[in-house]
Amino acid sequence: MEEFFETLKILVEKLKGIDFAVLGTYNLYLQGIKIVPHDLDLITDDDGIYKIVSIFKSELIINEGGHKETEFDIGNVKIHVVSNINNKYRPPFRNAIVWIERKGTKIPCMSLESEVSFYEKINREKDKNKVELIRKRITNK
Repeated sequence: MEEFFETLKILVEKLKGIDFAVLGTYNLYLQGIKIVPHDLDLITDDDGIYKIVSIFKSELIINEGGHKETEFDIGNVKIHVVSNINNKYRPPFRNAIVWIERKGTKIPCMSLESEVSFYEKINREKDKNKVELIRKRITNK
């Protein structure tokens, strides 16, 4: 997990001035859920995703309905960034950010409540366990 954290520190530094938040499994891990992430997911808005594409020289992917995303690697860590615009499963991300501090680095993360809401809305079989783990963590806070 140290490589993920070091990568996140790089992202926090390079993305200063860009509104974004960590989401997905690494976010869950940061918030105390025992889960193994395989990549690092970020959410931003359209302005942010264009800036991130420019900074990391990655490809902008525009899916059906205008949903934008990009992927790139930092070292051995895969980074996946999505735009919150035109995303029917997530409300405006700025309203659901919680700040977590690790080793002197302040990290914008999506709240566990927003994460469980997302996983319930998309209703994928592979996410059933995540919903259970998040609900348990929220209850035990």
